[in-house]
Amino acid sequence: MAKIRVMLACNLLDLGGTEKAIQIFAKYLDKSRFDVFACGRLRGGVRVAEIEKLGIPVFLQPPDITKLVRELKIDIYHVSRAGDYEPGSLPEKSNGWPRIVETNIFNAGDKQESDRIDCYLFPSRWSRDIYLHRHGMRPKARYEALYLPVDFEEFPACRKEFTATIGRCSRADDQKWHDVCVDSLPKVFRKVPEAHCIFQGATDRVKSRLAELGLTGRIELSNTSVQLKDFYPRLDVFTHGARVGEGFGVVIAEAMANRLPVVTIATPQRKKSNAQGEIIEHSVTGFVCRWRWQYAGAVIELLKNHDLRKQFGQRGYEKAREEFEASKLTRKLEGIYCDVMDATQ
Repeated sequence: MAKIRVMLACNLLDLGGTEKAIQIFAKYLDKSRFDVFACGRLRGGVRVAEIEKLGIPVFLQPPDITKLVRELKIDIYHVSRAGDYEPGSLPEKSNGWPRIVETNIFNAGDKQESDRIDCYLFPSRWSRDIYLHRHGMRPKARYEALYLPVDFEEFPACRKEFTATIGRCSRADDQKWHDVCVDSLPKVFRKVPEAHCIFQGATDRVKSRLAELGLTGRIELSNTSVQLKDFYPRLDVFTHGARVGEGFGVVIAEAMANRLPVVTIATPQRKKSNAQGEIIEHSVTGFVCRWRWQYAGAVIELLKNHDLRKQFGQRGYEKAREEFEASKLTRKLEGIYCDVMDATQ
């Protein structure tokens, strides 16, 4: 039987969680059944080399995505994008081909070319439900929630001594840094004087705020990196918060996979994502603070209450194994691909 030819596409192939999901799915798709290609539609980034190490052909900045897809005889074009109309992001179809799968990251709707999409995937149930509430359903299109994957092979189990270390990582984008992650630190340091803090990917705005609070010398700063296996084991508590919220939150899932309890803040405001409350179960795998004033107290509680910290960390690990593990999610994705291939147009 001929293999199904799949192209995994995104605007960039850089540090973001969306791009990391493409890399992981490319790794775990069954190569006896699928020929896999990757595409950075606008440019590449640090993921290009990582994907090429897997033996996956990578195409960058194609002038015409329709032409490329037809030349490669792609059966399924799987694009990850915000969801709204982006000229040139979807190939034209010929007699129903290629099948088009969209991972819709920001719950936006494409009012011009949505009729080309056969299946919509969302990185959380929250994202799917918000999208359907806003945009409704098209006849014959499929709508599924599929979490973004965590590659447990990247994070081998390790033992560490408690060092009262908190921290977070993200790409250097102000939208990924909620003010509470910095503004809570003075109280944390007052209540837990031995605490340490590590920030990876701090923006200039974050660094300026640290300076205003007199904390520049108290925080260990490092640049964003594609390799995180040595970062998470240094922490005891993962402190998360994004100004725009999360449609999933790959770093949250990875922290849980490393047995770290997570503290985050809810973002229920209109037009913001708020799936972090789905990924983290409040008072089960971490704390989802409704108000800013609760954040420092949640971090302090986990630094002081060793049994609770360990319980949250273990429960988070078990949830990550059950719901976010890469091979399980890739098998689900393969099933979706096969269903889309078999669907009548």
